[in-house]
Amino acid sequence: RMISGRPLDEANPILDTELEVDTFTARVSAISAPLSPLGLGFSFRRHRDHPWTFPLYMQPKIRYMDTLGAGLLSFLIDNNATILVAGTRSSGKSSLLGSFLTEITRRARILTIEDTFELPGKTMRRLGYNLESMKVASALSSPGSEVDPSIGIRSTLRLGDSAIFVGEVRSKEAIALFEAMRVGAAANVVAGTIHADSPYGVFDRVVNDIGVPKTSFKAIDIIVVTNPVISGLKKYKRVLRITEVRKFWNDDPLQEGAFVDLMVYNPKTDQLEVSDELRNGNSEIMKRMAGKIKEFAGDWDSVWENVVLRGDCKQAIVDISEEMKDPDLLEAEFVIKANDQFHLISDRVNAKYGKLDSSRILFEYKEWLRKAVKKEKEEGY
Repeated sequence: RMISGRPLDEANPILDTELEVDTFTARVSAISAPLSPLGLGFSFRRHRDHPWTFPLYMQPKIRYMDTLGAGLLSFLIDNNATILVAGTRSSGKSSLLGSFLTEITRRARILTIEDTFELPGKTMRRLGYNLESMKVASALSSPGSEVDPSIGIRSTLRLGDSAIFVGEVRSKEAIALFEAMRVGAAANVVAGTIHADSPYGVFDRVVNDIGVPKTSFKAIDIIVVTNPVISGLKKYKRVLRITEVRKFWNDDPLQEGAFVDLMVYNPKTDQLEVSDELRNGNSEIMKRMAGKIKEFAGDWDSVWENVVLRGDCKQAIVDISEEMKDPDLLEAEFVIKANDQFHLISDRVNAKYGKLDSSRILFEYKEWLRKAVKKEKEEGY
């Protein structure tokens, strides 16, 4: 209570906060009387010491996402999609949202808005990001000196061209978030998490429960659903689907075909599989993005090649990590360097050959990767 500055008493029997000590950080939830008549109750959820990255999720022992899924999400984030990550409790929503941060270039400004700090803002700043963390009032707390989440989100619109990350969408602040999505969609990434288990579940929660207008819901480009899957007595977290939200519908997006799956998890193969719509180039969101880029405009094959290329570059990091038996190569510090090189190599190849030659980019990227790993080893990474 003293650390958080939030009350925990009979009038305010619920407390959500974060705990930071020398060796770890954790999210803490506490309840007390009269809500808990038998006394204090606590829940501690330890955060990973370093941010999650796409290569970490792709490694064989985790398999949270696969190569093409990582390539697709990388393309969407790089081209300023508005994204909601949906899932049930403890499905890995916030961790996945945090991994999106590592896919943004360090020249972008990032604003995060949370009631309890879970996104890895401190680490990202240490790694050279211009990231501003904003803390707002908890949805479960009584009104006090903390800023209302809606005001916090609206304030981001006055802070210039920035990527906006909202830790969790719970109540009326969703209206402000969708306002930010509508205003910021063309400028930079806007992303957040929400409790729902399907694209229609997101719509039902946002429109029917929270009261966001249907027209504002159309500001979402992509819904990523992540949930545990059951295998025997074990549960494994997986990205289950990546779905685009089309804009031309009136009342019910499900009945009117507005939810179009780009990739769907197949439990038999334990992989995200490409939908026919994506394979055939019928993604309105991606074609809209491509239309703003000279190298991709009107050329779906080039768009698809770039998605595959991004996935292959992520996979190359996983492969060399396995080969060298060096898991540190999957961590944010090295992955962010690799992402920077991907963009530099792409620009160099484009300038030299007049196009984004995927095979050439991948070749040069792997050459850089081997040299970088050798250098890191010599310097004692």
